[in-house]
Amino acid sequence: MSTQPSSLSFDDALVTEAIRRIESDGPLEDQSVLRQLAQTPEPAPWPSVRRARLLAERLGLPARVARARDLAPLVLIGLAALMVLAGLGLAGAVVDAQERRINVIASLAGLLGLHGLSLLVWVGALLLPGHGRAGALAGRLWLTLTARTALGRGREGAALLQAGAQLLERARLLPWLLGLASHLLWTLSFCVAVAALLAALALRRYTLGWETTLLDPAQFARAIDALAWLPGRLGFPVPDAALVRAAGDPASTPGPAGQAVLAWWLVGCVLVYGLLPRLLCATACVAVWALRRHRLQPDFALPYYRQLQARLDALAPARVVDAEHAQGQAGSLPQPASDAHGAPVLLAFELPPERPWPPVDVPAGIRTWACDGSAAGRDAAVRQVAAWRPGRLVVACQAAASPDRGTERLLRELLPLAGALHLGLVDADQASDAERARWPRWLQDAGLAATVSFHGQWQAGFATPSAEVQETTP
Repeated sequence: MSTQPSSLSFDDALVTEAIRRIESDGPLEDQSVLRQLAQTPEPAPWPSVRRARLLAERLGLPARVARARDLAPLVLIGLAALMVLAGLGLAGAVVDAQERRINVIASLAGLLGLHGLSLLVWVGALLLPGHGRAGALAGRLWLTLTARTALGRGREGAALLQAGAQLLERARLLPWLLGLASHLLWTLSFCVAVAALLAALALRRYTLGWETTLLDPAQFARAIDALAWLPGRLGFPVPDAALVRAAGDPASTPGPAGQAVLAWWLVGCVLVYGLLPRLLCATACVAVWALRRHRLQPDFALPYYRQLQARLDALAPARVVDAEHAQGQAGSLPQPASDAHGAPVLLAFELPPERPWPPVDVPAGIRTWACDGSAAGRDAAVRQVAAWRPGRLVVACQAAASPDRGTERLLRELLPLAGALHLGLVDADQASDAERARWPRWLQDAGLAATVSFHGQWQAGFATPSAEVQETTP
């Protein structure tokens, strides 16, 4: 049985993980919820999901999630407005309205410097494991503002935020989501900056050039030529060597045609090295999100979910049938495997967590395994026994516990995997006579007594010949 649902929505995954985090401080009262779940049994892990959904409704978590979904675009629009102002500020910093001169190298550094640094940080966060939250400052600002305004304070809001981040990190989507928000904001900023730059250059006359005092002018000229290579491949004008030298010499200012080439070179560099990378990165983020969004699932292999599923499995009443039904059912049971000759195996089933396992008095040459009773634990135990194919398998259960449907299901699945199957009790000397007696009676009622040997002590399962079928309870 699969323990990972294939169609769990993000909202269900989010509230399920949030309830787990809330219950890390102490279990929630869930008796009424458990009674409701017992009325409609489902395969694991859906009962855990339904329980979390019902508890989340009591705590008001779905309303917070809906509010966050509604406010997230509004927060992004607000940040976009700030980026528009930033784009206008970048364009204004490039254009000197008083002297009407533009230093193309300084302008390009001002337009692309912070963009290039933030882009490198985001790429580095993708390449370095565990640093997914380090990049995309604008994206983290969007996520933080959304959480503060929509999820509210208190343990519920914190649990939802942490649960969402955990799901995104587990699916390796957190840096991509934050990056998408950041790239969209930068894209808008560059669009505004380019539009403002084009408007200024189209409506007023400016002198474009470059100048330096400490650096080698030849290096500047080579930098302009190198930066012009990619925009030139995309159709933008490329300044030739004579124009580059003239732009760097205050005594020989280029003519109107040369100024137009330099202006288009500046616009082309902003588009190619600023806007285009952000568009490509945003597209990559959308593609990765589409490919990985199905991974946004809780980790149902965690001990919390295994223990919870064991509680939910115990809700189902034990399957008790009359003797006539048991006899008819026994004939349909799978028989022990005649070709299983592996080393003996001692399998613990639903023993208390505080009890040490394996016990110190296990005879030499006997393999041991422990099953916590969850669906995942039963599947793992069955797979391991199938791999070992033991000639003798002893399932050890707590004497004071009550046999239930999970115990019966496990025994039926183990029957065809071992040469002989035995059921023994742990701590039988600490249990009452009635508690010890109900185990062989349950085997009889469940139709298992003909194929599963019972022993009052698990040690007897290895001392008794395989041909023996039943032992009287001490």
